[in-house]
Order: sequence, then C-alpha cells, then structure tokens
Amino acid sequence: MHTSWLTAEQYAQLSTQVHDAYLAPLPAFQVLAISGPDNRKYLQGQTTCDIETLTADTFLRGAHCDAKGKMWAIFQLFAKDDALLMVAFRDELQASAAQLKKFGVFSKVSFDQTTEPYAVLGLGGSQAEQLVTQLGFSLPAADGQVSHGQHGSLLRLAAAHFMLVLPQTQAQQLMTADWPLAAPTVWLRAHILQGLAYLEQPLIGEAVPQMLNLQAIDAISFTKGCYIGQETVARLKYRGGNKRASYILHANTNELPVAGTAIELQLEQNWRRIGQVINAVNINDQLWLLALLPNDITPADTLRLSAEQPVLLQQLPLPYSLN
Repeated sequence: MHTSWLTAEQYAQLSTQVHDAYLAPLPAFQVLAISGPDNRKYLQGQTTCDIETLTADTFLRGAHCDAKGKMWAIFQLFAKDDALLMVAFRDELQASAAQLKKFGVFSKVSFDQTTEPYAVLGLGGSQAEQLVTQLGFSLPAADGQVSHGQHGSLLRLAAAHFMLVLPQTQAQQLMTADWPLAAPTVWLRAHILQGLAYLEQPLIGEAVPQMLNLQAIDAISFTKGCYIGQETVARLKYRGGNKRASYILHANTNELPVAGTAIELQLEQNWRRIGQVINAVNINDQLWLLALLPNDITPADTLRLSAEQPVLLQQLPLPYSLN
C-alpha cells in the first residue's frame, strides 16, 4: 500500500481495535485537482454525474467511462476554490487521469496532483458526529453534502461514514496528535458494508456503472447531456440487458482475496464460477467483500470463494434498493 505521507512507524501502530469513533488514514486514495475555466464543462462531457448540479456545499459521486461504457474510475468530486477535486482509489484515479489528460488538450483545463498534495482519511464509528465537531467541522446535514473547515473538506458518504480531504501537512499533524487513529481496513470494512465500491486494477475497464450499483447511489444522471459511454449506460436503463450487480458477502476465514478472485455457485453436486471479488477486507479472520454477481442471486443460494481451501460465503443485505 502506498504510504508516502505516513511514516512506516505510524502505519505499523495503527490498530483495528477501535471504539465509538476513529480516523483512518487512506494512503491508497488520492486526489486530482482539475482547474481552468473549462473544468466543469469538460467534466460534464466525460462523467456520469451532472456537474451542473454541483454546489459549494455538495459533492457528487460519479464514474468515468470509456466509449463502450466500461469504467475507468468511480470517484467523489467537490469544488475547492476554483478547482474541482476528484477523489478515488489510486489505481482508478491514475487510469482516469491518463484519459482525461489525453482529451483535455482541446479544452482550457489542467490536471495536477503535486502543487498542493492532498491526503485522504476516513472517519467513522458510532460517535463519528462528535469527532467531526472536535475536528472543527460543521456536520454535513445529509449524505452527499460536504463541510469545509480551515484546512480541509469533510464529505458525508453515508450515516457515520465520512471522507476527510486535506493538505498532507495537516494530515501529518493529525497523525502525531492525540486522535483515535485506526487502520485503513476499519474504514474500508464500513465502506463495503455501505455497498460502496472502488476499482482496483483487475476491474478497471471491465464493468459498466450499473454492475457496481451506481444508479442506486445517485452516481448516474439520466437527464444530463451527452458524455462518453452514455449510449451504453442509458440503454441498460431504458432497454434492460444488465444482468449483474454488486452484493455484500461475509465469511469466517483468514483468506484475503484480491480483486478478480472467482466466486462460485453450487449447482447440485457441482460448482460453477458466476462472479468475482470487487473489494475485500479481512479483520481478525472476518472477511467482508463486495462481489460482482448475477442480479438474480438470492440469500438462499450457496456461494463460495475460490481458494486452495474454498470458503463458504454468506450474503448480507444491501443498504439501498437496486430497483
């Protein structure tokens, strides 16, 4: 895991044993600043979300797709001064940035990750709202809202599930102060349990937005103008044809599968590959994962993780409706 703004000693001291509220550094998530007078117009033609609805107090979830509707990235986007800040997992952000820069030469837009390098932290726990106040932020009133503090911005992804974006110098100061710090896996587990995905390298360019449930979390606008990949995304909504979705699975095991690992379905005495792992985290031999599966899967179906010692998986409910 990329830990450029953390020391090895700091990273080693992070614990999965947290209570009430926590801050978790997320060094594998990065920030791309998109500037220039055409930045909103340019992104409007590149992404699934409606940039015209973005305000100072909100952020957008969205995806960046290729011409066939397959995703380069899933991201959070918010405004900071005259720039738009795109937050995503490092693999997908690098893939998306390469494509954005390729076509951005025709617009008045620039892309930067170095002028003011940012850090990303996760914030959560049952007492997360109190921690938000202690950090000097006002509490975002609803999911999709952002609160700006003296040095950073706080995005409310879900109830008690936040993302904090701030300059690396301020993040380093947080790491040396007396805050309840946790390992990244603690926040990532909560992210999975919210049914929220990010793209690791094996899944980049492999899935359309509806396969990762982006329509269920308001990450696709079906009323905005044209954007790259729109034809495929719109066809799946209005004509059907998408047969896959993402589901939350759990198991008691010490396995930690990588993205792309096969998920199998039992058919009488046989097993057949029907899906793959999107994201996974294991804490104290408890495995949680998001899996890409047929959208007619039910909790009664018997699933297992393909491994040297196959692991039976339990389906957990999604916190939102796919309909």
